[in-house]
Amino acid sequence: MTSREERRLALFPDNWNLLVLEKKEVARDQARHPLHELPREEELRSLGIVSPDSALEFPSGSSLRGRASFVDRQYLAPLVDRPLRTSEGDRFLLISRRNAPDTMDPEECTVANRVFHLAYWDRASRFCGTCAAPMEMISGEMAKQCSACGATSYPRISPAVIVAVVRQGKLLLAHSRRHSGKMYSVLAGFVEAGETLEQAAAREVQEECGITIKNVRYLASQPWPFPTALMAAFTADYAGGEIALQDEEIVSADWFAPGELPREIPDAYSIARRLIERFVSDHGTPQDLQRLLSR
Repeated sequence: MTSREERRLALFPDNWNLLVLEKKEVARDQARHPLHELPREEELRSLGIVSPDSALEFPSGSSLRGRASFVDRQYLAPLVDRPLRTSEGDRFLLISRRNAPDTMDPEECTVANRVFHLAYWDRASRFCGTCAAPMEMISGEMAKQCSACGATSYPRISPAVIVAVVRQGKLLLAHSRRHSGKMYSVLAGFVEAGETLEQAAAREVQEECGITIKNVRYLASQPWPFPTALMAAFTADYAGGEIALQDEEIVSADWFAPGELPREIPDAYSIARRLIERFVSDHGTPQDLQRLLSR
């Protein structure tokens, strides 16, 4: 766990990557041994990298102290093009935020994703959407107000649903065109205006795979800052129809038994993986679940 006295700096060259330190020495005897961590602001300052004026303070309530900002890729070039090492032998790298949960402390990764969401909003709300005048931060609140017309802006949250559909002990999984490789996952999509979350879940399944569902039940939620989504997870039962793919979205889909899951499925950090694990726990054998958890 990171000391409360250490001040961290989360820097993002784009929507997908994060600057981290790769630790030279990792305690391999620990149950979890994070390989990457957010760099210390003091260490970066000693190397000539200072916090941009636009950097936002980390959210209150976290054990981490620091700031976050988008920066031009050229700003990080002196660190990552070599890559440069610190006095302790750690080196600076850019890693994918999608892969960060596999190599970072869970709390630190959560903070990095949250401050990305805020930095993304800060960058996207420099000017008023009503009159185009500059926006200014409101003291004591994570919000901005227009300097001319007074319109207020808060960090955008885009609700989305993700649903695990079960039919006679088998789970509906699909390979989407947006997924790399041959990864299969449960179905997901954004909520449309005027919909309930349950209606959105039913619509997405019918649109993408042509089947209807029933007994839609809420399970959990997860912020998914790629860039601003909040994923609400549901389970549901098959109601009717046969698989008919929405070609522009889905490459293939099928029903999978607990012991016959595809080789490529979402990573352990994602709520999609949690839904799959829940399915295997409910419908599979202890051996099926153990094999899944050991992936």
